[in-house]
Amino acid sequence: MDVLQRVIVLIICFLGLKAEISGNIIPYKDSLMMKHYYDAGLKMYSEGFYSQALDSFKIAFKTGKKVYSENHPGLRNINNVMGIVYRNIGQYDKALEHFLFSEQSFRNDSSVNETALARIYNNIGNVYYNKFNYGTALEYYQRAANIFLGQADVNLTGVSDIQYSIANIHYELKDNEKALEIIDKYISRAYPKTKLYFLSLKAAVYQVMNRYKEAHDSYMEVIKYAKDLYSQDDLNVAFEYLNFATFLIANSNFNEAGEVLDKVIKIIKNKKLTGGSIVALYHQIKGTYYENLAVDTKDIDTFRKNKSKNLNEAIKCYEKGLKSLNFKITDSGQPVEGAVNTFSLTRSLNLLKNIADTYLQLAEIGERDNDENYKMMILNALHYYSLTSDLIQQARKEIYSESDKILLSELEELSFYKIVKIAFTAHQLTGEMSFAELAFKNAERLKASSVFDRLTDQLAKNRSLIPDSLLEIERILNYNITNLNEKLYNYPGNEQIDVRDKQKNDSMLFLMKRERENLNRYLESNYKEYYNLKYSDSAVNILEIQSKLNNDEVIIEYVLNTNDKTPELYSFFLTSNQYKFIKLPSGNDIEKLTETVFKFLSDKNYLFTKHEQILEYCLAAHKLYELLIRPFESEIKNRKLTIIADGILSYIPFDALLSELPDTSSAIQLTKLSYFILKNSVNYAYSASLLFSDFNKKKRNKNKKLLAIAPEYNNDTIKYQGETYILPALPGTIKEVELISKIIGSVTITGSDATEQNFRKNYKDFDILHLAMHAFINDSLPAFSCLAFAQSNEQENNRWLNTADIYNLDLNARLAVLSACNTGTGKLKKGEGIISLARGFTYAGCPSIIMTLWEAEDLAGTKIMNSFYKNLKKGNPKDKALRNAKLEYLENATPHTAHPHFWIGYVSIGDPSPIFRSYDFYLFLILIFSLLGIITDQLIRLKKNTNRQD
Repeated sequence: MDVLQRVIVLIICFLGLKAEISGNIIPYKDSLMMKHYYDAGLKMYSEGFYSQALDSFKIAFKTGKKVYSENHPGLRNINNVMGIVYRNIGQYDKALEHFLFSEQSFRNDSSVNETALARIYNNIGNVYYNKFNYGTALEYYQRAANIFLGQADVNLTGVSDIQYSIANIHYELKDNEKALEIIDKYISRAYPKTKLYFLSLKAAVYQVMNRYKEAHDSYMEVIKYAKDLYSQDDLNVAFEYLNFATFLIANSNFNEAGEVLDKVIKIIKNKKLTGGSIVALYHQIKGTYYENLAVDTKDIDTFRKNKSKNLNEAIKCYEKGLKSLNFKITDSGQPVEGAVNTFSLTRSLNLLKNIADTYLQLAEIGERDNDENYKMMILNALHYYSLTSDLIQQARKEIYSESDKILLSELEELSFYKIVKIAFTAHQLTGEMSFAELAFKNAERLKASSVFDRLTDQLAKNRSLIPDSLLEIERILNYNITNLNEKLYNYPGNEQIDVRDKQKNDSMLFLMKRERENLNRYLESNYKEYYNLKYSDSAVNILEIQSKLNNDEVIIEYVLNTNDKTPELYSFFLTSNQYKFIKLPSGNDIEKLTETVFKFLSDKNYLFTKHEQILEYCLAAHKLYELLIRPFESEIKNRKLTIIADGILSYIPFDALLSELPDTSSAIQLTKLSYFILKNSVNYAYSASLLFSDFNKKKRNKNKKLLAIAPEYNNDTIKYQGETYILPALPGTIKEVELISKIIGSVTITGSDATEQNFRKNYKDFDILHLAMHAFINDSLPAFSCLAFAQSNEQENNRWLNTADIYNLDLNARLAVLSACNTGTGKLKKGEGIISLARGFTYAGCPSIIMTLWEAEDLAGTKIMNSFYKNLKKGNPKDKALRNAKLEYLENATPHTAHPHFWIGYVSIGDPSPIFRSYDFYLFLILIFSLLGIITDQLIRLKKNTNRQD
C-alpha cells in the first residue's frame, strides 16, 4: 500500500470517527462511509495488514448498522470478511461467531442464497482445519460441495474451490494419492486464484511422495503462474518462493535455496511487513536452511564450531517466526494465551518443534565432557517440546468428536514420544523427579486420551449447574447422530438406492452435528465452572498415584516407540513408596515377538498346533518375559499388579508370558509351562488417569446385582453393514448364564428374548452386566464394531449394538463382563490405543471390564465364567477371581484342552476392587458379635454374683 493510499484510509477513518461522535451523519453518508471502510479494509487485508484491516471492518460494521438491518447483504459481507480476518490472526472462536452470524442472516431471508451459504460453510471448515479438527472441517467442506452439486445449474468453479479444501485435508492426513486424484479432476475448472492453490498443493504432494522431477517442474510452474496472475513482488509469489525453497533445502540445494530466500525477504521489506504468517514462514524456512546447511570439513572441532553456529542461527530464526505470529512466552517459559492469540496455531507448533529439535542437535554434536552445556541443551529441547504437548492437548480438548480427537492423536503422537525420550535423558542427568513426572504425563497422553476427555467432560457437567434439560438435549442429539450415521453407513453400495432419501439424511446429520457444536459452545460460554473443570489438567501424576496405592499394589506402565529405526521401550514402575523410570532393552524384534505370541494364542486352528509352533511361541513368550517382567520380578512378587501396555503390546495377555523355557528335547506339555499367571494375578488399565478417575467414584445403582443376556443363534446367515455373516450356535452361553444365576441373584434374558431393545430397557438398573454373544470387529470403521443380539425381525428390534451405540449409554454398572468373541481386540490407533467394543463400555462410564482378546471357545468360556463368578462372590478382587478361574481350568485341563487359546484370552481391565464383601468380613462380624455376646454374658453373671453376695 503506497503512502497516498494510507493517507486516504486514515482520512476516511478520522472522518468516520468524527462523524460517529457528532451523530449528525445522514443515512446516505453512513452507507457511503461504510463502503469506504469496507474497501479500505479489503485493501489492507490483501497487503497483509490484518489488524488494521480488522479495525476498518469494525468501523464499517458499526456505521452500517445505523442505516441497515442486520440481514442487509453489506453487513453479511462485512461479517464474513471479519470472520476470515479473525481466522488469519488465530482468533478462531471470534471467526466462528462472525461466520455463524452471517449464515443465520442468509437463512433469515425468504429465499436462501445457497451459493453464499456454501461459501460460508467452506470458511467455517477452514476454521476447524486451523484448529486441527480435520474431521469436522471435512464435513463442512462436503456440505458446501453438496450444495453446489445439488443446484440445477452446477457451478463447477465453485465446486472446485471446495474440492481444493478437501484435497488439502487429504494431504494433511498423508492420503497423497487421493489428494492428487482431486487435484487432477478439478484444477482445470477452478478460478484463477484457486488454480494457484491447486498447483502449489500438487507440488507439495509430489515432494512428500519423493517424485523429485515432477515436484521441481510443478514448483517452477506455480511460481510462473503466480507472477502472471499477480506481479513479481506480490505476497502470493513470495509464498510460492518459500515453498520452493523448502523443496530445495530438502534436496540439499542450498545455494539456490539461499537465492530464493533473498527474493522473498526483498518482497517482504518492500511491503514493509514486520509480522504475520508469511513473515513467520520466511523465518521458519530460513531457520530450516541454517539447520540443514552442510559443513564442509573433516576436522571434528571445526565441524562442531561451524555446525553449532548454524544451529544457533536457526534457533534465532525460529524465535523470530514465533514473534511474527504474536506467540508470546512468559519469563517462566509458559505461553501467554498462545493458543488463542497466535496468528497460526499450526505454524506455532511447528516452530516450537523446530526449536526443540535444534536444541537436541546442539546437545548431540556438543562436547560430551561439557556436562553443563549438554544438560542445558537437553533441558531447552524438553522445555519447547513441553510447550508443544500442552498446546496439542488444549487443541484436543476443544474437539468434540471422538474420531477427530483420535485423528489428532495419531498425527501428533511423535511429539509425546519425543518428550518421554528427552525427559528420560534429563532424568538421568539430574535425577530430578519432575522430569519423570513430565514423561509420565505425556505417556498418559498417548493412551485412551479421548476416553479420559469424555469422562472428564461428563464429570464437569455433573459437578456444574447445567440444567438437566440441556443435558437431555445433548443426549438426544448424540443418539440421533449415531442412528443417522449407522443408517448412512448401511446404505447398499451396489444396489438401487433412494438418492433423495440419502441426501435428506446427509443434510439432517450435518444439521444435528451443527446443533451439537452450538450447544457445546453455549455450555462453555455460559457455565464457567463447567469450562474450568473441562479444561483443567485432571490427569493424575506419579505422587497422586502413590498416595492411592496400597503397600501390596504395583503399577507398571510401558511406553513403546516404534517410530524410530530401533524401537525404544520405557517403563514406569510405581508402588506406594517407590518409583522407577527406566529404559528397557527392546531390540529390533519386540514387534515380531509380540506378533508371534498373539498369532499362536489367537490361531483358530489351535486343534492342529504343531510342535514347531509351540516351540516358536515358547521362545517368543520367554523373551518377552525377559524384556517386560524380569527387571521387576522380585519387586512384584506376592503383589497386586496392574499393567498399562502401549501399542502392539496391548494385544497380548501378559499371563501368557513364560518365566522359564521348557525342555525342548521332547514333546512340550502345555499344562507344564511356566506361565506368568502362576506367579501373579494381572490386572490391566487403559491409562492410570482412567484407573484413578474421580468418575469411578460416582454413585451407582446397587439394588439389582446382575443382568445376564445370552441370545440363541441357529447358524443364521445375516447381512450387516454390507457384509454377510454366519452366526454359529453358542449352546454354552445359555448354560453359562443359567449357572451364573445360581451363584448370584440375577435377571437372565435368553434366546429370542435377548434383544437389543430388552437390553436398553434394563441395563441402567444393574450393578453387573454379563453379555454372552457373538461380536464382529470392523477394523476400518471401529465405531461400527458390534455385539449381535437375538436376530428377530420385529421392526423395533435393532439386533445390533455397535461401539457408537455403546458410547451413548449411561452406564451405572460397576462391572461389564463381555463373554463374547473378540470384545477386547480391534484396530490399534497410534496415540490412542486399541479401539475395541470393551473400550466403548469404559467410554460410557463403566469402571471395570472383563473381556476377551480373541474368539472365545464356547464350552471353555462357560467353565471359566462359572468359576469366575464363584470366586467373585467370595469377595475376591476381579483380577484375582479371574486368575483363580483360569488356574482352576488349567488344573483340570487335558493335554488337548490345555492350549492357552482356550483359557488365557480373558482379561480384567480397569478398577479391580471386589464387587462383594469377602466371606472373611462376615466371619469377622460373627466373631465380633460372638465376643460381644460372651462379654455381655460374663458381665451379667458377674452382676448376679455381686447381688447375691450383697
